[in-house]
Amino acid sequence: MIKGNVVAISCLLVSTVVIVIFLFGNTSIVNNKANAANSQTKFNKEDFTIKEFGIGDDGNPYLTVEGKAGRTMPDKKDTGYAYLFFTDNGIYAVSSDWMYTKWHTHKLTLDERNCVESMNMNGGEGAYIGDDIKVTKTGATKVDKVMTVEFIIDSNSVCANKIFDTAS
Repeated sequence: MIKGNVVAISCLLVSTVVIVIFLFGNTSIVNNKANAANSQTKFNKEDFTIKEFGIGDDGNPYLTVEGKAGRTMPDKKDTGYAYLFFTDNGIYAVSSDWMYTKWHTHKLTLDERNCVESMNMNGGEGAYIGDDIKVTKTGATKVDKVMTVEFIIDSNSVCANKIFDTAS
């Protein structure tokens, strides 16, 4: 009986590690000025209210917000925040979540309900959080749309729960 329980607990732990590595592993962070010293968990809508977006002089997709980029950090279990860039070379998310609070990026595809269908974990793209939010190394030359969202993580999916703002 004890041996069976140890095996079951071991399988559960391995499964959890595999899910965490799949969802959050192998991401690149280029520069992250939004750190614990200037972050907050109390939600500030202005940190997700889009002011401007496009391709910057440096060739990277960017967006600016009314508040302070990356200041508000997720504080609820199984939730995260993301700045989404819909480009001519795919969709990129600069995100932070309750388990991995550093802002990081993924290239992904979304379904019609704004749930993640696929996520590139080895993309080499990076996030820059400063006066604006940038996603680097994308190869994009055009940004068609941007969104700011709260997403929910469960064992079967990662889906946008709330859309704070969108611009196109």
